[in-house]
Amino acid sequence: MMKLTILIAVIVVLKYLVPRLVNFGAPEKSERKSEWHYRIKFAKLNKEKFEKATQEEKEEMLYYFTHKLRQGDNYGEVSFKNMPKQLQVVWLVNELEMEVNNGGYLQFFTNASGRYADETLEALELIGATYNRELLKNAYDVLIKYNENPNNLNEKINSKKIYEFIDLSKLYENSELQNELYEMDKKFYQYKENLSKLKMDYFEDHCQTLWPELERKYFN
Repeated sequence: MMKLTILIAVIVVLKYLVPRLVNFGAPEKSERKSEWHYRIKFAKLNKEKFEKATQEEKEEMLYYFTHKLRQGDNYGEVSFKNMPKQLQVVWLVNELEMEVNNGGYLQFFTNASGRYADETLEALELIGATYNRELLKNAYDVLIKYNENPNNLNEKINSKKIYEFIDLSKLYENSELQNELYEMDKKFYQYKENLSKLKMDYFEDHCQTLWPELERKYFN
């Protein structure tokens, strides 16, 4: 009887302990990445791939490759400055479209994209988007107009800190500012210029000097 009791006790202990011993040291399951993350991770851009792609594929190729470069320093200043000019323009126009379509000009300015307001104005000029450049400039002026300290705002904008210091609660409580920016948003949503086409036309007109640079930098 004593032996049977001991045997049962051993079985119970082993049943409790063995699974924990087996699992000890097993790697934790990593969070499953989305298709978006994988497409960025494996994004490539070179002359051969680009010239064989359809127009839609070309735009997607640029979208994912610019994100791949920007993720190099978690969307910091260095990765932006190191991008070739042609890719900077693509990135800036994409960011403007995404932010304004999602939440208007106020979202553009108060997100990290607001750091690149001046560069975005230049990008719009380079691709020939005169209407949208004027809209962005007007929205920029509205933001300055309703800030309590316009001089300070200008200084912050120039130092690329706009998205870090704006008191969002004050902006969203300011109905006059909201109304003026909303008028700008409505004009943007009329889509009088095809930003996607202008952006891609610019890139294709200036990409020949880009391919050797990409080959040197990124071995695509």
